[in-house]
Amino acid sequence: QAKLANMESSLRDKAKDFGAVRRSYESISRHNETESERLERQVKWEFEKLHKFLWEEEQAVLAQIREETGRKQDRIQGKMEQLAEASQALLNEATRLQADLKQDDITFLMTHKNRKRRIACTAEEPEAVPSGLLLDVAKYLGSLQYNVWKKMLDTITAVPFSLDPNSAAGWLSVSEDLSSVSICSYKGSVENPERFTSAPCILGSRGFSEGFHTWEVDLGGLTNWRVGVSRPHKGSHSWSCHHDSRSGFWYIYHLQGKDECRASNAVRSQTAPGNIRRVRVELDCTEGELSFYDADLQSHIYTFHEKFGGAVFPYFYVGNTQGDANAKTLRICPLRVRVLEDVPT
Repeated sequence: QAKLANMESSLRDKAKDFGAVRRSYESISRHNETESERLERQVKWEFEKLHKFLWEEEQAVLAQIREETGRKQDRIQGKMEQLAEASQALLNEATRLQADLKQDDITFLMTHKNRKRRIACTAEEPEAVPSGLLLDVAKYLGSLQYNVWKKMLDTITAVPFSLDPNSAAGWLSVSEDLSSVSICSYKGSVENPERFTSAPCILGSRGFSEGFHTWEVDLGGLTNWRVGVSRPHKGSHSWSCHHDSRSGFWYIYHLQGKDECRASNAVRSQTAPGNIRRVRVELDCTEGELSFYDADLQSHIYTFHEKFGGAVFPYFYVGNTQGDANAKTLRICPLRVRVLEDVPT
């Protein structure tokens, strides 16, 4: 009976565990339904901005066509009126000449000299039609979509990767465009394996396993921060705040009140003062190097030499600044997009 009682207790405990996991699924399901509605609104809004830009460009091109059409039509109409007046003058003169031919010889000779001079003035050849009167079709249709696309680049902000809100701890607030994050009061978040739970951390949405990659981070006045990379982790991210290379984290960090930043392996970076505003990260997966630079001073801070063992994701810690009521924002710096035009060989 004791064994059966223990078995009963064990089964009830397992049933509770199954119930807890089921409730987690229910929570995720409710979250997805709410998130789906929010995502649809956000996506529609983003496309509305693009539609508005394209509509404004369309109206601008159509206005240019109408302006050129009106200007050239006015010029053509003016020339046609001049030609009509000149043609009518010639016909009138021809009519008078016809009448003169009916005069007697003496009268004709008396008026012939002045009439000959007037005819010489009015019988000049008409000017040839000048060039440039046709509408400049190539100006409007030539590479129209490409030219509009290039203009669109000036209005679009592109970042090397987005922040992953599904990994954001409950203390973090991620911007709508997923390019910046700030600390806030703790808010309840759905429990999912990807989310940090013990520290205000967040990962980038894109992992890197090969090639060379670089990005810049604007620290936005933060005095308590970490910037680096992390291996992907299965299961919960509820580790200690002291992430290090042994657990798959490589980063530099700064603590409020300190004069320098350090690397996560506790080696001091002597060349890195604590008042860094922007950090440039260079990740060479092939060589196994992760380097950090002060982007403003263009000075080296620290380089890790590691075998990362697969993909790593950008990693950020946004700490609270004591005594400062204004939340500071960490931001992924936008890319400088350049269009290279080349003739295929």
